[in-house]
Amino acid sequence: MSKIEQIFLEKKKVSKKVNIIYLTPEYPFEGLTVALVEMAAHNNVHIAEIGIPFSDPLADGPTIQQSSFKSLQNGVNISKILGFVKDIRKKSNIAIVLMTYINPLLSYGFEKFLKDAGQCGVDGLIIPDLPLEELETFKPDLLKSSLDLIMLVSPSTPLKRLENIASNSHGFLYCISVNGVTGVRNSNYIDQKTQAFLQRVRTVAGPPIAVGFGLSRHDQLRELADYTDGYIIGSALIKSMEQADNIEEALYAAQSFLQNVFKD
Repeated sequence: MSKIEQIFLEKKKVSKKVNIIYLTPEYPFEGLTVALVEMAAHNNVHIAEIGIPFSDPLADGPTIQQSSFKSLQNGVNISKILGFVKDIRKKSNIAIVLMTYINPLLSYGFEKFLKDAGQCGVDGLIIPDLPLEELETFKPDLLKSSLDLIMLVSPSTPLKRLENIASNSHGFLYCISVNGVTGVRNSNYIDQKTQAFLQRVRTVAGPPIAVGFGLSRHDQLRELADYTDGYIIGSALIKSMEQADNIEEALYAAQSFLQNVFKD
């Protein structure tokens, strides 16, 4: 059983949800990444998803696109991010997932990336632009690695395709709450359609499910509590730090946000 699978199992035993954050490395300040993940681990966050910035992020909304552009300007690349993971591992056992696109991995070397990431302490991988039809090309290397490949499904995913994706996803299944890109949405965007989608996912045998895209408030999480095993919050966390003048203020703002949204 992988670390991610174990986290979901342990939380289920005590009727708790798995809290997951997404962050853009070195945004809004250089030197923030490691401290932010360490802080999150002490504030009811169980999995940290670190985005590898890319110039053409098809699944990301304006907030993450902007932060990724700034991250690229700051010289962040795969090697630097793996270095951050090494530093995090010296102080924290929080599960770490990297979110990226296929081109940066091919440029780095796919097999080399899997090996290096595993050695640094990465637990999982999300590749939004790796479709099911192309998975077979990369599957042998993925199965040999220690990383869980976490795949995505949306409300528009047909049932048969959903079944195939679920059978190939490990760690958890990432459920996109609405069709579209990432970004904060109003609380009333969660409705019966969202709940029906998650119920449909539940009927498919597979890994635990976590829901993301648009979540920013505790009341939204409460509305989804009966339908998911975990929550993923990204853009709202990033936006919470954007008015800070320094790393200390950014950490304080992020901590306040996390304590409010992930409160029991």
